[in-house]
Amino acid sequence: MPRVVLKSVPPGLPSQLDVDPNPRLGGEAAVYFSTDGKFAVKIYRGMPTQREEALLQIMHLFQSLPPDQETFILRPLALVESIDNRSCVGFVMKRAPESFRELAEFVKNPILAAKQFTKGRNWADYLKVARSIARSVKVLHYRGCTHSDIHYSNFLANLATGDAVMLELDGVVVPGFLPPNVAGMAGFMAPEILVSGERPNERTDRHSLAVLLMHTLLFRNVMQPLIEYSGNVEDSERLAWGEKALFSEHPKDRRHRPRNLGKPLFSQGCLSYRMLPLKVQHLAERAFIKGLCHPDKRPSAHEWENALACAVDELYQCSRCRQYYPYQHWLPEVRRRRCPFCGEPAAQPPPLILHLYEPKGKGGFFEASDRFVVLGHRFKVFGDVLDPARPVPPPSRRKEPVIARVIWDMSEGRWRIVNDSLELISCIGDGAIQRARQGESVVVAPGYQVQFGPESRLALVKE
Repeated sequence: MPRVVLKSVPPGLPSQLDVDPNPRLGGEAAVYFSTDGKFAVKIYRGMPTQREEALLQIMHLFQSLPPDQETFILRPLALVESIDNRSCVGFVMKRAPESFRELAEFVKNPILAAKQFTKGRNWADYLKVARSIARSVKVLHYRGCTHSDIHYSNFLANLATGDAVMLELDGVVVPGFLPPNVAGMAGFMAPEILVSGERPNERTDRHSLAVLLMHTLLFRNVMQPLIEYSGNVEDSERLAWGEKALFSEHPKDRRHRPRNLGKPLFSQGCLSYRMLPLKVQHLAERAFIKGLCHPDKRPSAHEWENALACAVDELYQCSRCRQYYPYQHWLPEVRRRRCPFCGEPAAQPPPLILHLYEPKGKGGFFEASDRFVVLGHRFKVFGDVLDPARPVPPPSRRKEPVIARVIWDMSEGRWRIVNDSLELISCIGDGAIQRARQGESVVVAPGYQVQFGPESRLALVKE
């Protein structure tokens, strides 16, 4: 059994590790796994001393990660001195649990996604993974680093929990200190890298991140070219992803638009970005229309994380295929609101839609936000939704207090909000004021204003 000896070992890490003799081989290194299942060891081929110097800087950059950020990134923990008494260059990092698999296995194409759906997973799980990916990139960018190689093979994901972990942190770029080792993966690279030889930076990362997030949510590359630009295969690829790069759903250019776009996925259709909540749609348009040629306009990882976090409140379950999907409340015609997976119209009655308003200064003034909440029969209203101090939902609501719940009163044919908290709920509409203590309810209808407490956000009933 090979033995790895570490140097300058931090507290809590063993100085030696026994590893499995059969490593995973890559282009520049071999990855061994410790026999206790806790660690992975990456050993580079040869003795690239510049790698060791870069690793020391990376370890310094990420040595003080908060515990909640540690879950998104597998950072180098210590350098390797030798393996089986042979000097080498490498590092040790934590090993992701076996429940994590390469993201590509879940999102590379619709067939792989459908396989997960048959195992009980649903689209809401993919939404959580996308949020986790955005958060991991945000952690990197907030520390002044660039990944330079964002794609679906450099992330591990657990669909059951919605968690994702970033790999290849040893190749991060820091302007002026750590130069890029790679330009990225074909299909995910920003077009300016191919067109003008731009070196990887945060702006190119933002493009790669946007492509990966859409791939995670739509199970396709939204920048995939569908025509040839040259008789030479390599030239055609370079042009298609570079100079001729085009968003597949560009409103004025249909060259790369799939023929089955917008048809139900389970009927051999192709998911459109327009199935996503408005906030996410707008970021996609900035990334792939405005930002394609103007990199400074591309959304940040922070913006993506916030939009994807809030998207969970707009999910609705299809009555036929049982998939969760963003309810298209932005479409004026209710009959056009259909499940993007099977095409089933939304069940009647349509869900209750709340538009959240933020407190603005003193005096009871409120300002409209871009957040909406979709509520069906027996849906819960959680505390974070109403708390102005919390801009986005938490990754999990297991410990969130339930402030209220929504019920459809069949006898009267209208929605009610039942108060499950100690605060008084007030509802203004049709020239009257309703109030509900704990256990009581208020009737709501379009245009009504609901106040869940003196310090909470205001909810306007959209429909």
